[in-house]
Parts: sequence; C-alpha cells; structure tokens
Amino acid sequence: MRSLPLLVLLATGCAAPGFVGQVGRVTPVKDVRLGLGAGYQVNTSAAAVVLDGRDLARQLSGKSVACPDLAAQDCWTLADVRPVVRAGMRFALAAPLSANTSLSGRYGYADGLDVGLRFGPDNKGLDLGWQAFGPRDAAVEGWAGSLFAGWTKRDMGTLGAIIEDVLQGSASLDDYSLTFVAGRQFRQVAHVYLGGRYIYSRWKVQVLPDLPIVYDGAASQRALLGTDPSGSLHHVGAVLGAAVGWRSVFLGAELNLLQTFGRAEVLFEEVSLSGFGVMPAVYLYGQF
Repeated sequence: MRSLPLLVLLATGCAAPGFVGQVGRVTPVKDVRLGLGAGYQVNTSAAAVVLDGRDLARQLSGKSVACPDLAAQDCWTLADVRPVVRAGMRFALAAPLSANTSLSGRYGYADGLDVGLRFGPDNKGLDLGWQAFGPRDAAVEGWAGSLFAGWTKRDMGTLGAIIEDVLQGSASLDDYSLTFVAGRQFRQVAHVYLGGRYIYSRWKVQVLPDLPIVYDGAASQRALLGTDPSGSLHHVGAVLGAAVGWRSVFLGAELNLLQTFGRAEVLFEEVSLSGFGVMPAVYLYGQF
C-alpha cells in the first residue's frame, strides 16, 4: 500500500485538450508552417480532487479488515475503496491539472485549404483548415476567419505504473474538435484573434484493483464491477489570443476557456466529470 497516496498527486501527467494556436488564416498554397507550443490547464475541480484524493488515500491505508478467506491477509470494504477509485477516475478523465506540449506542422495544399499535424509527449493529432473569408496572402493585412476540424488522441498514462500496489491499467481519450477563429492582421507584424470551439471526447479506461474488496456477501472480489469502461465528454469554449513578429516568424500567446460536461458510473455510483478549465498557452511558429 506504500504507493496509495500517489493516486492523485502523481496523476498530473495527463494531457489536456490542445490549445488552438491559429490566428484566423490557413497556410498559403505550397507554404509550410512549423510551430512549437505549450499550455497548462487548471480546472475548477482541481483543488477538490487533489485534496480529497490525497486524504482518502491516506485514510484507506489504515482501514484494512480481516479477509473472509485465506487468499489474502488484508482486505478493504467497498465503501472505503469507492471514494479513492472515484477520485482517480475524475483525475484521469477530467484532467483538473494537465498540460499540452506539441510540435506542429501545416501545409497549404490548395487555395484556402491546409492540413496540420501535431505530436507531443502525450498527444498526437491532425486537422483540416478552411479559410471562410479574408485575404489569403500573408503579406496583406485585414480580417480573416477559418474553420478547423480535427482529431487528437490524448494518452492519460498507465495508472498501474504510477500506483503499483493499488491500481493497474490505462486511460486514453480521442478528441473530435470543431474550431472557428477570426483574426485581424496588422501589416506583417501582429495578429489578434478570437474564436469558439467544441470538442467531443470518447474515453476508454481499464482499471483493475490490486487489492481484494469485501462486498456485502462477505466475498473477496478483484474485478472492478459496476464501473463504466468507456464513455464520452463534451467541451464547449472560447479562445482569445495575439501574436507578434516579423513577416514569417511569430511569437503567440492565447487563453483557452473550456467547460466540460460528463458523467460516469464508478462502483455503482454516478460521478460527475464536469468542470471549467482555464488554459494559458504560448507558441512560436515560422511560415515559409
């Protein structure tokens, strides 16, 4: 049980939903855009999840009971285990404290159309961009707006590698996003932009407890029954940002706001995975 307090404290390696990093224009035809950026998200549920998970894990360490058989020396009751597993699920799926770092590349393959790839330590994805209005020449200033549709896979890490004595398994999410960004270019030195986004996430979790649980029937059970193995989350939000530079190279900063909605059943109880996330991000890109 020595790793039990790490249930929440070390689960912060989760990947957050990606930042936008788009100024409202797609990449011009046959041009290439290369970028590097990072964002860090704090969710409104962060403090509660961290404190509750830490305290519950510590309490559970001293709540073992005698097993009804000789298969194990110590057992735990369902009532004691449930809040700890619930905290772990909320941390893995709602990502109250999480980061997103990625390298990106975009290519303009047609007039007003481009394609992009992203890759980071815990995420990878692709998207298509379509410029709905505004100048498409990078040297021309003015307002422009673009729509981006994409897919991203986020890796939540292996819980068993973090919590060796309690849980072992994995969790991952697939994000399907639709983002619209409108921005104003000032000469070739600055951009300001804002937009809205929607993300639909499908999650899968495989979690098996590494400790026997005593149910009401006085039986030892290792299967995590009554817990959803998959589900969905909805994210709705806005982005506001600016970038400064000269001609081809720009340094940008943006603020992403995301409201998450979702629920899951954990050991026969429904758990809310909802929360409001704030993600500041910075990025650097060059377009050639």
